[in-house]
Amino acid sequence: MMISVFNRLVVIAVALAILAGAVVTIGVATQIWPPTVLGGWFLSYLSTAASEPIGIRVAIIALASIAAVGSIALLLAEMLPLRTNLVHTLSVTEKGTATIENDSLCLLAERTGETVHGVNDVRCLIRERDQGLLIKCDARVALGANLLEINPEMKSKVREALQQLTGLTVSRVDIKFRFQADKRGHVSVR
Repeated sequence: MMISVFNRLVVIAVALAILAGAVVTIGVATQIWPPTVLGGWFLSYLSTAASEPIGIRVAIIALASIAAVGSIALLLAEMLPLRTNLVHTLSVTEKGTATIENDSLCLLAERTGETVHGVNDVRCLIRERDQGLLIKCDARVALGANLLEINPEMKSKVREALQQLTGLTVSRVDIKFRFQADKRGHVSVR
């Protein structure tokens, strides 16, 4: 934990230094500031940037702008909190707590949905609501598959699997179907 905080502080300090250098370089190359604005080690570099022909100064400004935008993006990424996996509580007793990660619930819903005949691939997102879990699935089905049969079967299988295996309440299962062409290139209607 301490190393992670230290690493983040170092990255923030480096990004701030790059941002400051880019801003000063842009200011000197556009001749808003004199090359002596920083002095010291940077005087010769800034003097060169200020005395170059306009074409080269435009290139310097473009590169400094890219560096500034990159460092701002890095700063934003470091300032935002780290993404944590959503965890659902299965049970709480005096002997301990049982939890399951949201990714595991998604995997269970996806594999259950793929057991339905005609369904080739499923991707699910799960959100926790007051009434229970809201499951949104994107399912790829074989071209010509009967959606009127697949839809209720998949909804009930996904709902039952999650409720039976985890004890969590599933309030809703939404499915968006997408046909996937098979290699034959024609539809066979049964």
